[in-house]
Amino acid sequence: MTQFHSTVSRREFMKALGLTATGAAALVAPSFNDLDELIGSQSAQFKRAWWIKNREIDEPTVELDWSQMYRSDGKWTGQDGSCQTYFIGDEERQKRSAQASAFSTETLKNGTPGMNLRDRALSGGLYQASISFMGLQSAKTPEQMGVPKWQGSPEENSKMLRAAARFYGMGTVGFAEIDQRVKDKLVREYDKAAAHQKYVFEDVPLGYEAKDKLVFPSAVPLYDMAFLHPLSKEMFRTTPSSDIASAGNSIRYSQWSIVQPRLQQFARMLGYQIYGYTTPVCGAIPTIATNTLTGLVEGGRNNGVCISPEYGTVTGAFSVVMDIPVEPTPPVDAGIWRFCHTCHKCADACPTNSISQDNEPSWEIPQIYGKEDNTHVPGKKQFWTNGVDCWSLKATFGGCHTCMATCTFNTGAAAVHSYVKAALATTPALNSFLWKADSWWGYGLREDKESWWDLAQPTLGFDTSVTAHHKTY
Repeated sequence: MTQFHSTVSRREFMKALGLTATGAAALVAPSFNDLDELIGSQSAQFKRAWWIKNREIDEPTVELDWSQMYRSDGKWTGQDGSCQTYFIGDEERQKRSAQASAFSTETLKNGTPGMNLRDRALSGGLYQASISFMGLQSAKTPEQMGVPKWQGSPEENSKMLRAAARFYGMGTVGFAEIDQRVKDKLVREYDKAAAHQKYVFEDVPLGYEAKDKLVFPSAVPLYDMAFLHPLSKEMFRTTPSSDIASAGNSIRYSQWSIVQPRLQQFARMLGYQIYGYTTPVCGAIPTIATNTLTGLVEGGRNNGVCISPEYGTVTGAFSVVMDIPVEPTPPVDAGIWRFCHTCHKCADACPTNSISQDNEPSWEIPQIYGKEDNTHVPGKKQFWTNGVDCWSLKATFGGCHTCMATCTFNTGAAAVHSYVKAALATTPALNSFLWKADSWWGYGLREDKESWWDLAQPTLGFDTSVTAHHKTY
């Protein structure tokens, strides 16, 4: 059975890093002295560890060239069957699909650990409620209640929405203004759902949904609200070939199908509109992009995954468009992207060899099976992942989240990890040591998948207090 807890003490760890007691104290110096200082700050930011440094708006650690970008088609991803057929041919796609079906059936009948009846029932117990672009529209508006609409400053609105979103079930929350560049380059051209509706902007005060289009109003300023939903690290560690890990991943969509209507109803009662997902997996803006630009995450070696300074890789990312004025939150530098240049752990562990092993990121997108990779939009200097093989091949052995489960940042909230993350952010020379330390301490895949059922885990499988700084926590 994999060991998950180290016998190395914090004192020994600090000594190994070569840090004195004075240096250790400096590593945990807070950005604010108390909550009152945070609430009174002009930035209206949520309190984060001191080593998470703000950057300029639209300047994340992954270099961008907006001139190369274009609006993507939501269906043109490695998840989509027609996209897979384009790159590998219909015969190969059907072959991989048949292998996936056969593997799933065989493991269930054989009671294979991680894919037996109770494991599959765990995933089957999840459901996704029906949600829509415009929401329920059933909550009373301020006009119907005989009061004026809510009028708060952007800073006040940011704090209010963050508090509401966390209460409704999200983890961290960020904001951005949807300017013309975002409309022209980042908002998807077509929704990825089966209806494949087109996202358009019209000179109307309120958006609407039609059979062939999803309309945003250009007559009012629009803003983006991005979210991270933390997930269970221990469930992900049962990957690959694990319905437990699949359930741990899929719960975010079940949760989002509940959270989005709550947010939409909340906004409607204030006198505003939130434009949401058409299904729990289909939104208007690519979530890794918006979560990176709003400072919730940094990019990583696998460009299909984003990494949170607080929660690591094991999260679900979402975002909505709204007309509530907010203060933008800038991208951050927590040393994550820099660390990924030297760490190849996810690429080494990837069973489909889909993650780049390059030592440096590139503007050039590699071809897939001799064809131009249209699943990625150019304009980002990053490591490029083959999403076609990732999605089509991992199904043949019962699913995979190995890249997320083995990531160095997939750790808990113990105090020692604060030192590790601070060192990663401030002392790049220690990256190699910390990569090895992560391996020494046994973080990685759980060999005994079924032992997950015996763990005493928090509700929903993650620590909700990671970003809580009120004195009662």
